[in-house]
Amino acid sequence: MICTISFGQINKNNTNPDDSKEANDTIKLEKIIPVKEKLDYIVDRESEDERHDLKKRKSYFMRNARVTYGDMSIYADYIELDWSSGDVYAEGKRDSIGQITEPTKFVQGQQEFTQDAFKVNFKTKVGIAYNVRITEGEGVIIADRVKRVNDSIMLLRRAEYTTDEYFKDGKTLDRDYFIRTSPGKLIDKGENKTLIAGPTQMYIYDVPTPLVAPFAYIPLGSKRSAGILMPSFSERRNLGFAIEKLGFYLPVGEYFDVTLSTDIYTKGSWGVRAESNYKKNYKYSGSFNANFENRITGIKGLQTGNNAYNKSNLYGVSWRHTQDPKSNPYTQFNANVNFTSSRYYQNSISNQYVQNNQVYNNNINSSITLNKKFRDSPFSATLSLGHSQNLNPTVVEGIKDDSSIKNITLTAPRFNLNMTRIYPFAPKAGAKKGLIQNLGVDYTMQTANEIRTNDENFFTKAMWKDDSRIGASHRMNLSTAVTLGNYFPLSLTSTYNENWTDHRIEKTFNPRNSIVTEQKIKGFNSYRTFNLNASISTNIYGTFLNSNKEAKIQGIRHVLSPMIGYSFNPDFRNEGWGYYKSYEGANMEQIWYNQFEQALYGVSIPTLTNSINFNLLNNLEVKVRDDNDPKGVKKIKIFESLRFSTAYNFSAEEFKLSPINMNGNTTLFDRKINIQFAGSFNPYKIETDELTNTRMRVDKLGMPQLTNFNIGTGYTFDNNTFNGKKFEPKDYDKRGSIRDENFYFDKDNYARFAIPWSLTTSLTYTYTKDTRPEALHTGSIMMNGKIKPTPYWDISVSSNYDFINNEITMVNFGFERDLRSFKLSFNWNPIGRYSYYNFFIGIKASILQDLQYKDRSRNIRF
Repeated sequence: MICTISFGQINKNNTNPDDSKEANDTIKLEKIIPVKEKLDYIVDRESEDERHDLKKRKSYFMRNARVTYGDMSIYADYIELDWSSGDVYAEGKRDSIGQITEPTKFVQGQQEFTQDAFKVNFKTKVGIAYNVRITEGEGVIIADRVKRVNDSIMLLRRAEYTTDEYFKDGKTLDRDYFIRTSPGKLIDKGENKTLIAGPTQMYIYDVPTPLVAPFAYIPLGSKRSAGILMPSFSERRNLGFAIEKLGFYLPVGEYFDVTLSTDIYTKGSWGVRAESNYKKNYKYSGSFNANFENRITGIKGLQTGNNAYNKSNLYGVSWRHTQDPKSNPYTQFNANVNFTSSRYYQNSISNQYVQNNQVYNNNINSSITLNKKFRDSPFSATLSLGHSQNLNPTVVEGIKDDSSIKNITLTAPRFNLNMTRIYPFAPKAGAKKGLIQNLGVDYTMQTANEIRTNDENFFTKAMWKDDSRIGASHRMNLSTAVTLGNYFPLSLTSTYNENWTDHRIEKTFNPRNSIVTEQKIKGFNSYRTFNLNASISTNIYGTFLNSNKEAKIQGIRHVLSPMIGYSFNPDFRNEGWGYYKSYEGANMEQIWYNQFEQALYGVSIPTLTNSINFNLLNNLEVKVRDDNDPKGVKKIKIFESLRFSTAYNFSAEEFKLSPINMNGNTTLFDRKINIQFAGSFNPYKIETDELTNTRMRVDKLGMPQLTNFNIGTGYTFDNNTFNGKKFEPKDYDKRGSIRDENFYFDKDNYARFAIPWSLTTSLTYTYTKDTRPEALHTGSIMMNGKIKPTPYWDISVSSNYDFINNEITMVNFGFERDLRSFKLSFNWNPIGRYSYYNFFIGIKASILQDLQYKDRSRNIRF
């Protein structure tokens, strides 16, 4: 290939130290002598001035010059091109004293480099640059000298790396921190970019710190890279000095990664963990975590006291999997697994569970589900595995240890089949009319195998020998409705239940030791129940309009929605159904028992019910005169809803009238505060037994007495609550720069900024009386406040006050500070069962997030 270029007229005033001749004419393409070593691409260029030396085979481009060769482009104030060797020298613009004021720019593909001056060879692509600035991912590399070995390797001398966003974006020349190293190697393999450096030291605002490392390995590319996780160091009074979160990160494939880490304490405790995250867009996402800890506290040999020796093994496993609904609308697979040892949250080496309040968990649950919807069908099916665990099992009196307590329930598997409501007699077109056409049917079938075990036997052969139950439940609902006289909707419903179980119970009484023994009889058993229900309701409207237009109350509107229902259940405890059996007691009396009381489904068999149900719903609102309203009036709801309900069972032997239940809600201050309340009234008299001095209900109607009541409300106050003056940036002419761009300045040069704040308060109160001589009261006020006193500060306070016992049960203070490239946070809980503090400062950029310092409580109070 012959490289050809065309030259235009050259200004006579332009000179070059390597050329003393002047060119006044235009040189034609045909006169250029072919280069002995051919270039692979045609060189394109532009500049304000250019000069050429045919004898030396050199060209000079000056002022706003650009030279492009293949995928390489050079922008500089001065460019010198040697056609024979392929060498290119570029230099930035200098001021009157010789300082570079505008650097050069070298672009190849998606990469861009800026430097004061550099030299590169178009053929070999080897070059040397000075004062180079390289932007890679979240950070910037500054190097005194860079040697380009080839397209993928660059050698650095006295290099500095920072993730300061202000410096990266060119807003400032001062970096708040950087990591200095020499020598270094930058390896560029497409998505995999790595900076390998020798001895490194961190500088903060140009001040050297004692943070020194013998070498550094920093992945800079968009593709994940394997690497060592830098540990943190701490000290805990009950565990000793510690190296925490020392580990290794390993990406596995395109959608999956693994993190392995460990904690080591000088007093013998240690912990290991495995963490993994995976995600495939529009398909699924999830995470997996497994922790195992060997926790040792106290002094070996001591059996009692605060320093008593204690050793425990703790473990926790969690798995979250979520399928994107868009991936398959008819089949869904999801998992939420959470399994731990009983005291894992409370006694874990880490105090993260104290911070997120998981130490108060009493129960945990897991589920793995596969849902299937059948197209153009009312049927759907679910196959699942379930697990529930009581973290605070009750120790039975007389048992020395809790190994016999079944605190884990495993359901494996569970299968559900559902049929949504269908109307078999409805017309294919048009509205449904009458009871027959409105008859709807839905069906549900459940079947499962349940195992009850404990921590010691879980995932062992002994687990399968523990208590297990197999059962199935079938439920069919029939319903229909019709409106009588256009004002009275009538609904009729019936439910049929059939339950299958793999065993039944036989009880016998031994008169020798007066002990009732139970025997589990294995085999297929079943029983069936059904019920009938009917209800009729209507709405009654009552209004009052005031003829006096000047009166404050202009009208009242009251809506009553009464409902009367009837329920019937046969007496399935009757001997004729065969569900109940009896045995002779100590006094030769017959004692009846439910032989299916331990069945997996439907353990309770209903007795005779022949009752009328009453339900009254109220809605009350007032229309008041309001001169500020455009309409002159506004509506105020006294009660959004107020419901009373009870029932009268004709077949009950005593206490035929059920307790009167009440619940409702209302709003205050233009619906800004919502109040919810509920209560129950006992319609029977309560008398005291003189012999036992106990209070009990008697089957005599009296004045209804409040037996329990609860109320709750809450409200969030913020900048808009009191209609204060809002911060408007348009009111100020001047705005800060660099770190002050969030500040606006008034005429007196005072900084102005928005100060968002919020205070959320909630109140709960419970009153319980029952048959107690004295009522029980519980009540608390929870407050959670947040404020940003400056754009870079976040302060939060949360507290819980028990106003019945007059004590503060919890206080938490949180502080966060944005330190430009760093983030600082401090959390402190000074009182309560779990008191702790946590301090953290680290780099915000994800690529260096392991460069951090953490300190936390040396002892957590348990």
